[in-house]
Amino acid sequence: MRCPECKHKVPEGLLLCPQCGTLLEETQPLRARRPAIAATAAVGTPTARPAMTPAWRRVRTVLLWLLAFVLVISLSVAVAAYLGLQRGEQDKEAQRLAAIEEHYRKGLERLDSGDYVLAIAEFEYVLKLDPQNGLARQGIAEAQARQRQQATLVPTPTSEMVRIVTDDLYRKALAHYQAGRWADAAALLTQLRALDPDYQTDAVKDMLFTSLYRAGMALLDEDRFEEGVFYLDQAIALRPLDAQAVEQRNLAVQYMTAVGYWGVDWELCIKHFKQLYAAAPNYKDVLRRLYRAYVTYADAWASQGEMCPAQELYASALQYINDASTEQKRAEAEQVCLVATPTPIAPLTGTTTITMTALPPGFTSGRLAYPVYNNDTGTYDIYALFADGRLLRMVSAADQPNWMWSGGGLGYRDLSTPGIALLSPGNPTPRVLASGAGWAWPTFSPDGGRVAFAAQNAGGTWQVFIAPVDGSTLARIHADGRNPAWGPTGLLAWTGCDATGACGIFVDNPDDDQSPTRMTASSNDIGLAWAPGGAALAYMSDVTGNWDIYLLSVSGGVSLLTDDPSADGLPAWAPDGSGIAFVSNRDGAWGVYLMGPNGEDPHKILTLGPNLPNWTAQRLSWVP
Repeated sequence: MRCPECKHKVPEGLLLCPQCGTLLEETQPLRARRPAIAATAAVGTPTARPAMTPAWRRVRTVLLWLLAFVLVISLSVAVAAYLGLQRGEQDKEAQRLAAIEEHYRKGLERLDSGDYVLAIAEFEYVLKLDPQNGLARQGIAEAQARQRQQATLVPTPTSEMVRIVTDDLYRKALAHYQAGRWADAAALLTQLRALDPDYQTDAVKDMLFTSLYRAGMALLDEDRFEEGVFYLDQAIALRPLDAQAVEQRNLAVQYMTAVGYWGVDWELCIKHFKQLYAAAPNYKDVLRRLYRAYVTYADAWASQGEMCPAQELYASALQYINDASTEQKRAEAEQVCLVATPTPIAPLTGTTTITMTALPPGFTSGRLAYPVYNNDTGTYDIYALFADGRLLRMVSAADQPNWMWSGGGLGYRDLSTPGIALLSPGNPTPRVLASGAGWAWPTFSPDGGRVAFAAQNAGGTWQVFIAPVDGSTLARIHADGRNPAWGPTGLLAWTGCDATGACGIFVDNPDDDQSPTRMTASSNDIGLAWAPGGAALAYMSDVTGNWDIYLLSVSGGVSLLTDDPSADGLPAWAPDGSGIAFVSNRDGAWGVYLMGPNGEDPHKILTLGPNLPNWTAQRLSWVP
C-alpha cells in the first residue's frame, strides 16, 4: 500500500504514513469494501460513505491528538533550533576572530625564530579565515624574502662555520643599522637569532627592536600602513612600544579598517572614519575621506531617486567641508524630499498641507505637533503630523504646542502677538487665553475646561497659573514653578522649588487641599510628558552633564531611557503608550526621533534642520 500524499510505501497494518505522517483513512484496504455501495448506487440509491465504527472513531481521535502533539513538539524544536543556530553563528564569528588573532601572532613568533616555512603556514591559515587580511599577506611576503636571503647563507654543521656565518650576519646587519636601512637590518638580525639565539643576546635584541620600531614608524609615515603595522607588531614581541608608536599603530589599523569598507559598505565606512576623525581629526587624509564617503553615499541614494536620505548625507558632508556643488545637491534633494516625505526643514511656501507618500516607521496613530525653526523669519512655526498621511503647518510664529486631551484644540505660545492662544477645529481665528509677553507652556485639564501656564513675576520667579478656558474668571497662582503638564487623570505636574529650597518635579491634584509631592531632586528636570494612563511621566534632565530622557513612576522610581552623547529631550508619549517621540541632534542635525516605551530602537522620523534655538524651552505634543 502507498501513502496517498507522498506515495511512500507503507507496511500493512499501519494507520499513519511513517514518511509524512498522513492519516491513512483513505488507503486502498478501506476502498476494498466500496464495490457493493457502488452497485447500489447504480440502481438509483444515493452513494454513501461506509459508517465509521465507534472503535475506529476512538482510534482516529487518539491519532489526531498524537498528530497535534507531534506538530507542537516539532514547532518547538524548530524554534529552539533557529535560536540555537543564531547563537551558534555568533559564537562561530567570535571563534573565527580569535583564531585570526592567534594564528597571526604565531606567524610573527615563527618569523622571529627563523621558522619561515611554519610562519608562512600560519599566515596562510589567517588568509583562509580572512582573505582580505593585509597583515597576513605582508607576513608571507616578509617570510619569503627572508627565505631567499637565508638560502645564500646556509652554514655547514661545524660550529666554526656557524660562527663565521653569524659574525658575517652581524657585521652586515650592523652596517645596515648604522646606515638607517631598518628593514634590511631587521631581516639579517632575525636570521642571526635563528642561527644562534645566544649570539651577543642583548645587543642583537636591542638592535632588532630598534630596527623593527623605526622601520614600522617610517612605513607608517609613507602611508604603507600594512607593512608599518606588521613591523611594529614584531617589535611588540620584544618589548612594549612607547605611547607615540602605540597611538600611530592604532590609528593606522583604524584607517585600514575604514578604507577596507570603501565602496563595499558605505555606512560602516562612514562609521569608522567618523570614529577616526573624532580621535585624530588631522590624521592623514581622514577629513577628505570622510567627506567623500558621505558625498559618494549620498550620490548613490540620489541616483535611485531616494532624495531624503541623500539630503541628510549631503548635509552631514557639509559639516566637514563647505563645498558649493555639494550644497547645491543638498538643496535640490531637499526640495524633492519636502513634497514627498515629512521632513520640513524650511516652511512650505504657499501651502499649509501636503499629503505624504508614506508615514514614518512606528507612527501609526494620533497626531503629533512639533516646532520647526524658520530661518527666514527667525522664529518658530508649528507643524502637525497626522496618522492619516497629512502634514500640516498649523500656526506661523508660534511654539510650545500642546493638544487638548479632548476636543481637538491646539494650545500654543503666540510669538507674533505675545500670549497664550487656542486654535479650535473649524475656527480659523485663534482664541486668546492670556495676553502679554512672558506667558509660556500652556497645558489643559482632562475635560478641556481649564488651562495651566507659567510666567515670571517681577522678582524673576516662575509661577504656575490656572484659568478657565472660557475666560469667565481671572487666572490664579497655583504654585511656584515652570513647565506645567496636566495629566489624563487630573494630576498637574511642574518643575520648581519649595519653601525650603528643595527643587525637582512636583505632582499635585489641583482640586484638593493636599500639598504637592516632590518626586525628583533637580531644578533641570523639565519637559514633562504624561503617559496615556497617567501612571508615569517622561522628562528630560542634565543631571549627568548631558541632556537625556528619564521615566518617572508616579508611585516612585526613576529609570534612564536614553544614554547618548548628543542632546535628547522634549519627550511625548504615543497615544497608545507604544512609544515616545523626542528631539535629538544625535546625527549632527536636529530631528524628531521615536523609541519604544523602554528606550528601545530609537530612530529618526522627522528632520527639523540645523537650528533649534533655545530648544529646551520647546515642547512636543502627541494625542489620539
